[in-house]
Amino acid sequence: MQTECSAGAYEFPASCGRRVVARFDGGRMSSDGGVILVKQADDILGLSRRFAACFRDKRHPAFVEYRVEDLVRQRIMGLALGYEDLNDHDALRHDLIFGLASGRLSGGRANCAALAGKSTLNRLERSGHKADRYCRIIADHEALATLFVTLFLDQHERAPARIVLDVDATDDRIHGHQEGRAFHGYYGHNCYLPLYIFCGDHLLSATLRTADRDPGNEALADISRIVEQIRNRWPRVRILVRGDSGFARDSLMTWCEDNHVDFLFGLAGNTRLYDRIASLSAEVRDEAATTGRAARGFASFDWITKDSWTRRRRVVAKAEWRHGNRYHRFIVTTLPQGMSDPRHLYEQIYCARGDMENRIKECQMDLFSDRTSSHTIRANQLRLWFSAAAYVLLTALQRLALGQTSLETATCGTIRARLLKIATRVTLSVRRIVLSMPDMFPCQHEFALAHARLRRLRQAI
Repeated sequence: MQTECSAGAYEFPASCGRRVVARFDGGRMSSDGGVILVKQADDILGLSRRFAACFRDKRHPAFVEYRVEDLVRQRIMGLALGYEDLNDHDALRHDLIFGLASGRLSGGRANCAALAGKSTLNRLERSGHKADRYCRIIADHEALATLFVTLFLDQHERAPARIVLDVDATDDRIHGHQEGRAFHGYYGHNCYLPLYIFCGDHLLSATLRTADRDPGNEALADISRIVEQIRNRWPRVRILVRGDSGFARDSLMTWCEDNHVDFLFGLAGNTRLYDRIASLSAEVRDEAATTGRAARGFASFDWITKDSWTRRRRVVAKAEWRHGNRYHRFIVTTLPQGMSDPRHLYEQIYCARGDMENRIKECQMDLFSDRTSSHTIRANQLRLWFSAAAYVLLTALQRLALGQTSLETATCGTIRARLLKIATRVTLSVRRIVLSMPDMFPCQHEFALAHARLRRLRQAI
């Protein structure tokens, strides 16, 4: 049945004795009012400016409408606010809030919008090794790889005594014919295998790798680069590299030992290792059978493999029986016997690496680091870095402005949903830009506190 609503109106069932009609006629409004906080954090951190400095712009200056820094900031802000597709920017380029965050409320020429559209941003992401007719902005991948470590170092006023580098790889499923696609037997599909390195919640490296290469051997290049960069700034810091059994490779462990870097890796069990702890396993099994509850015991011993290791190393074993089943685990480390007992080493130090998987989930699920649908692996690596930059920006906002609030330990997705997604009306006058937000916004306290903290930090710069 035809309604009395106009073509641009949407009628819903009546409520409270009144008709309900929705229209997209609110004028200068945005659903992303909180991006103004992200902009303040970006200015303090200098992320967009420093990220853009890793590009070489080969465009003719007379025909440039959008600077590289404008393009980079627009893409990072879009990912931080949940816009994974470049198609979204054909609408966002007219959003006054995004324009305000980029310092552009109108285009420089009559036929240009304030911000770039999908085609311009796509040319940025498809940056090749050299300029061609269509892509004239070239990304320096070496500079981008080192930028994340520099940002991590700059966020510390003084060098810590010790840091832990967590390393892990995860699958990034691909559905097309991207360059470097390979089938991975463990995951059971075609994928990339990006390698992440974190220090706490600080992202230090996100490297896109193909699934047909061993991440344990591939990690050495990234770890050695990061360790060198850290020690150039903090020469006396003690470094512990932590990862699962996929990284217990002799080449990586030998490099760590030769360069005074501690490591703590999982170690895959085998018949020789199970035989080595047979007596401990029997004791634990008897205890579990007697008490009817799970039981575990620990042992520490020196170990060397038959062929793959070049030297003896300390191995810690956990023997556990639960419901009649065996759950034995092993780790290998350079940490000496006197520093920690086997139980503490396994339960408190090694198992803490599991939190890194939550950080990877944030990157993939909240910030779309698995959107690697470009044809070339170089373009997909750049997409991964854009997502990594969005993660760094949101965690910096959390660290700088949201301490001791309900969002202090929230994920990036929760921060976006609760603090940044604010319906906002924008009013422009000669002297002011007024952002009118809902008076029933639930996180007004967090917004006000974040604003005050960021304002103090900006004044101190």
